[in-house]
Amino acid sequence: MGIIVKKYKESFMIRYDMDEGIPFPDYTDYPGLVCEPGSFRNSDDVMIRYCLYSYEDYRKDKLILFCHGLGPGHTPYTVDIEQLCRAGFRVAAFDYVGCGASGGERLTSINAPTQDALELLELLDPKEEIIPVGHSFGGYTALNLANYLPYVKRAVIISGFMSISDEMMGFVKLRILANRIKNYEKTRIPRFRALDNRAYLASTHDNILWIHSTDDPVVSYKYNAAQVMKLGNPNVHVMIVENKKHMPQYTYEALDTMNAWLGEYYRAVNEKKLNTTEEKRAFFNDKPAKRMMEPDPAVFGEILHFLK
Repeated sequence: MGIIVKKYKESFMIRYDMDEGIPFPDYTDYPGLVCEPGSFRNSDDVMIRYCLYSYEDYRKDKLILFCHGLGPGHTPYTVDIEQLCRAGFRVAAFDYVGCGASGGERLTSINAPTQDALELLELLDPKEEIIPVGHSFGGYTALNLANYLPYVKRAVIISGFMSISDEMMGFVKLRILANRIKNYEKTRIPRFRALDNRAYLASTHDNILWIHSTDDPVVSYKYNAAQVMKLGNPNVHVMIVENKKHMPQYTYEALDTMNAWLGEYYRAVNEKKLNTTEEKRAFFNDKPAKRMMEPDPAVFGEILHFLK
């Protein structure tokens, strides 16, 4: 298998479960927001969990497919999902294989979420327009769907990347490994051949909204959003945000709060000051989680304008 692939699998192709201590907002925190849960077994016979979110009288002509970032499923993005629902959309969100409430011992491939998304859409068989919206790893997934599915004509990419090699180029220590990992991913799900979306972004007639902060330390602006702009496709609009790091959809105050609270929380966990679930949850008793994820009106305004 090789040391490079072994390290890649050990670092990223792992199981992502919810941190039991962080009280992410739940749909029940929003009166009137309905969640219709469901599940299916994917082509690898792994249970995939999904939910359909909406308020009453949601519009019937569009369905948002929300693709979460690398981590414990879609529920940490409930604030984002609720914003979309509040604007009148119905949102389908799912947990990737190996993430959150879905089954699987680990995430199996950079393209496994794309495969699961396609199978979810086959199950739901929606008649309305499908618009993928994704953050980070989910941005890559949403972009894949726009590239792969001829009936997807619009997508929103937040802090996303074009390909696995473009993502790795953002890290000096990983650049030499980029092609090796790309070749490995080509063998994982041959159907996708480690999708590289550069050619698609250069020539597509689809409408793409890409939102990225110039100081993003997780997904390089230089090797992704900046490269997208250089392609010069008028159908691909890049919204540049400053000093928002990897979460441009939230306010500056929310990000400062998130950094402070989570920094303090993880220090306490590492120092063995918070050991039990009760102690971890108690840490947030006077710290409402919504304050860490307050939506930025300008960014969400741009997203909603694009969706409508």
